[in-house]
Amino acid sequence: MPVTFETTRSAADNFFAPPLAERPGASVLLNHRTISATTIDGWAAVLFGVPFMGIGAFVGWMMLHVHPATHPAHHAAAKQAPEWMGPAIAGMFFLAGAFVFLHGVHGLIRKAVYNHDAAGRPNEPWLYDYHWRREGIAFSAFDDMLKRLFAALLWTAFLVPFGWVGWTQRGAWPFLAAVAIFGLLGLIFWYRWAQMLFDFVRYGNSFLTYDQFPYSLGGALTARLRIPHHVSEIDELTLTLRCVEEKYVTTGTGENRTSKVVCYELYGESVTLDRDRLNGLVVGEIPVSFKIPADQPQTTLIATPPIYWEIEAKGKARGADYESVFLVPVYKAS
Repeated sequence: MPVTFETTRSAADNFFAPPLAERPGASVLLNHRTISATTIDGWAAVLFGVPFMGIGAFVGWMMLHVHPATHPAHHAAAKQAPEWMGPAIAGMFFLAGAFVFLHGVHGLIRKAVYNHDAAGRPNEPWLYDYHWRREGIAFSAFDDMLKRLFAALLWTAFLVPFGWVGWTQRGAWPFLAAVAIFGLLGLIFWYRWAQMLFDFVRYGNSFLTYDQFPYSLGGALTARLRIPHHVSEIDELTLTLRCVEEKYVTTGTGENRTSKVVCYELYGESVTLDRDRLNGLVVGEIPVSFKIPADQPQTTLIATPPIYWEIEAKGKARGADYESVFLVPVYKAS
């Protein structure tokens, strides 16, 4: 049965998203994987990343070219800090800027290719909107785990210099207190990484085989989910067809302004398979079947921010739960 969403706003909705009146029937998805890497794209990302790359390069240049005899004050200050702190600061600025810069360049190239292909085949967006594989799409639990590990390591590395200042410098205890508080947040990254690691070890990488390509609004979506290992240990598997729209939401004013990617569920329908139903299926092959409504938007992954359809699979099991997400090509019939 289709999922019905209430329009009452929770405290989380008020914090993370604009009024639901702007998005009738939509529901905020908290902690949802996003397609958008940042809240800026294209030339804005390119121009935003350049200053950070410049700061990182300048700090690195200063470390290599400032001589103690000609700059005694800088040399004395540097002696009070560990040798790794300078390169760490330079690297953090440069890499952060390079990430945003390359993200912007990639977006510009991708949109240029899209516009070229759209001019030749305007009624077949599934051929150039995304790099679809006609046979299906994989979910790499290994890649998912590595991304979470990188995020945990990056957060920890960010806190280390501040922790060192708070631990070694007299009167700098506020730095240590702040690191302790934000370090607790970092534990969430590490906990989530451990969950993903156990998920990968137990179930491996999954694959969703499309029964047709593409799927059409108003039509049927049938596919087959292949879980390589330990399907019999899943007590309950919930499959959800979902249409997601991402938005770049800015909150606060002045120096307190922050921007984040917020995911809205425009449509959702779920079906749950119990252990008896799963045990009656061919090992590792789970049929997926949904009716796609005709009054929802089609996939536009090229847009910034994008709209897309996905199949989410969540399994409850003793030990490590199962979780995977697959993009599905849903477009208007040509």
